[in-house]
Amino acid sequence: MKSFKKFLHEVFISPRKGAKYGQVIFLVGGAATGKSTAVRRFIDSSSYKVINPDNVKELISKAAKKGYPAFASMKGVDPDTPEGSQQLHQFILQTKLSSKKAKLLTKGAGRSVLPNLLFDRTFSWAGEFKKISRNLIKSGYKAENIHVVFVFTDVNLALKRNLERTRTLPDDVIVSTNKGARARFVELFFGRAKGAVANGDYYIIINRGDRVVKVKSAGKRVDRGGMIAAKVASMLT
Repeated sequence: MKSFKKFLHEVFISPRKGAKYGQVIFLVGGAATGKSTAVRRFIDSSSYKVINPDNVKELISKAAKKGYPAFASMKGVDPDTPEGSQQLHQFILQTKLSSKKAKLLTKGAGRSVLPNLLFDRTFSWAGEFKKISRNLIKSGYKAENIHVVFVFTDVNLALKRNLERTRTLPDDVIVSTNKGARARFVELFFGRAKGAVANGDYYIIINRGDRVVKVKSAGKRVDRGGMIAAKVASMLT
């Protein structure tokens, strides 16, 4: 039997050999785990439209400064402070702006020209995978083309990284989103996320790139009693 170390190596994540259309990446990980770094270093994202809450926050701030009535309540909110970032995050959740942006990207597209999408978010809340993946299937994406990359970083390293960022978050947000993201990935990987549809390649990026592990191939089921599943459970539980 091969040692698990055989599966630990730096790889370049390029789903379906760099397909230009019809691919989706769920980039999963708590706040300050290094998801943006993962995109730059390990993911072939050049053909992907990135849906990132931080980008949406910037658009909200700009719209508020320009005086658009729909964003009046966010005028003067500083996204670079923990309090301001949280206010904007709550505004996004209440108005569902990230979901609306995703729908606009896929609206009216033919099944053969569906754009590649990369959802850069924590996925720390129960039900996110189910809701987003089912909407993607309705838009024409295939389950085997919905891939998952989990950025798994020690929470103490994430807390340290948070203090070094321009846009910091409260410590309790760092801890809760890291725990939530890990729980949601475990549920998805072991088939416990009821109703979620994501049967593409699965990767884990450990501690901001110390290791990159491919733990599932597109179209394949996870062997729950196998060596890789056991090691994933050992690492993440």
